[in-house]
Amino acid sequence: MVDADLSELAKLDRGELVVETGLTYDGITPVRVHVRKREGRYEFSDDGGAVAAAGIDRRRVAFPDHVRMGEASANVSRKGVVSLPGFATSSDEWLAKLSELVTDGSVAVYEALLELEDICRRFDDNRP
Repeated sequence: MVDADLSELAKLDRGELVVETGLTYDGITPVRVHVRKREGRYEFSDDGGAVAAAGIDRRRVAFPDHVRMGEASANVSRKGVVSLPGFATSSDEWLAKLSELVTDGSVAVYEALLELEDICRRFDDNRP
């Protein structure tokens, strides 16, 4: 499905699509990858979905500049948006892989935010 959607986008000079990954952050909220194509360049992003799903105030978190997933990594903005760039010259397989990496990175950021929230809650509970 992702390959078909990306193939259709590849035919356009400019366009956008939302990839439904079939995954959820919490069993309810879907993990979506937003793909934008402009001037031969793609941008794959979760549009801040992980942060929104975690219910975290993004202004109170200092995000790292990337999230590692084994050998790969994805970019993370100061607002917690997980993203990766791609190019029109890339193969369809590589573009699909970028979508997968953003999906994995978004889920990893969501899980890390829940962990952080739990640590903060335990810290606050132990304050005198």
